[in-house]
Amino acid sequence: MTTNHDGHASGPPDRPAMALTGIAVAVLAVSATRSPNAAGSGRTRTPWAAMEDYAALIRDRTPMRALSVPVTTDDPHVLTERILGLPTAVSAVFVVGLRLRESAAVVREVTERGGPVVLTELDVLTAAVAAATITTLRRRGVPPRAGRVVITGASWAPLLAPVLIASGVGDLSSWHERDAEVFPLRRLMDRNDVLIDLAGCAPEGAAVGRTVAVPADGFPYGALVLPGLLAALCGHEVRALTVEAVAACVRALALITPADQLLPSVDDRRLVSAIARHVSRALGHPVPYRDPHR
Repeated sequence: MTTNHDGHASGPPDRPAMALTGIAVAVLAVSATRSPNAAGSGRTRTPWAAMEDYAALIRDRTPMRALSVPVTTDDPHVLTERILGLPTAVSAVFVVGLRLRESAAVVREVTERGGPVVLTELDVLTAAVAAATITTLRRRGVPPRAGRVVITGASWAPLLAPVLIASGVGDLSSWHERDAEVFPLRRLMDRNDVLIDLAGCAPEGAAVGRTVAVPADGFPYGALVLPGLLAALCGHEVRALTVEAVAACVRALALITPADQLLPSVDDRRLVSAIARHVSRALGHPVPYRDPHR
């Protein structure tokens, strides 16, 4: 038996890799739509380019195989059939470039029909944004339970509020541009700690040094989460991503983020194993993977 960096015991280092050997993940990218980012502008990395980058990341950071699946339609029924027709070795599907409504329809239909677990880029971005919120609170000396967080464009990421609540954030409120005349955002932020600006509508200076947003290129944020999350979910017949699993990603990211950073570096050798361990615990699974780069 060996001990991980945080003092928790794990099995022999070769067993986790063996557990995931032979498992595949499909990275499906839709090029039919211009999927807007949180700020409403176009992506700086095309869905097909992101697909190849995510697939390469999975191959590099886990023992799993990654299949690239480029598609040119955003029709949920067509995409569902494409996913259900993938090889049986595919344990999870990661979807890039699909809008929220279509993504939800695909996830729902694939789950109802007993297909592999479907994750979206928005899921991993949600985890990264929530973790950045926790570290911003920490840098201000505010415990999450005492933190007051304002979100603009909350409908863009419907999983974010439940994940923040599961991560211990004590007070959440939503702000819309139509509120500006009665409740100016700058004045609101005088009484709150962190602004999550998903809508990209915050006036300059509204929350200096305490604003969290999704970058135009979401890949650097998504890359922090995806390999470890997949390592924890695959091989256990998981059919749906839960709030608890995403919140576990948040805890792992926040724990290993240096005090002077918003999020850990993608090159942090603890990253994959930390997320895999926390998500596995949350789901009641044995830890499936220790990062061989440690």
